[in-house]
Amino acid sequence: MIFAIYDFTRFKNELPDFNLRLLLNIEDLNNTIFDEVFAVLTPPQQEQYILFKASEEAKEYREKRNAELPYVDFSSLPETFDDDLLQKIMVYQKDGAVRRAVYDALSEDHKGQMARFDAKIREEEKARSRALMTDEEKRKEQEWWDNYNADPTPRFFGNMGEPDTVTGYILKYGFNPITREPETIESFEKKYTIDPKTGDPIPRENKE
Repeated sequence: MIFAIYDFTRFKNELPDFNLRLLLNIEDLNNTIFDEVFAVLTPPQQEQYILFKASEEAKEYREKRNAELPYVDFSSLPETFDDDLLQKIMVYQKDGAVRRAVYDALSEDHKGQMARFDAKIREEEKARSRALMTDEEKRKEQEWWDNYNADPTPRFFGNMGEPDTVTGYILKYGFNPITREPETIESFEKKYTIDPKTGDPIPRENKE
């Protein structure tokens, strides 16, 4: 299953700017799935992408992206990542249109390695920060976490060991990670629309 396909199938007309950048990133960074993703587009969407790819906007986006990202060959990843490669791949996780482009190139074991590396870095950063805190600051932090953990409101942040989109979760598990209720793609799309800039779900009643 190619999860990236489901970032495109919900759009029947023009593709949002986010998806044009996503498709450009797939072609450049994860080319092995590009043809299958491109094939699900309508002919007008394919033409839209071809025009975008040749535009000055796409050229500038590519130049900026390439200047910010370390080189990683996602077509030939080793089974086990060393710390140097993990640090490079973590940079790709900072931007949604880049992260989703390379998601299908990563195995479940890769995602587990990334999640453990990320947790390790976060714990090290937390330890350094806490070492500089006063007792009063530590007390206030603990009070905040106590209130946070006592709040039953459902939350969804995604993680690198799982699909990083709500629709990816629904496809894999059959439930909505926002509400924790059973869900299908069809029922989800009746209740939510997708922000074309960020790719985040927005309840339709809020948009209206």
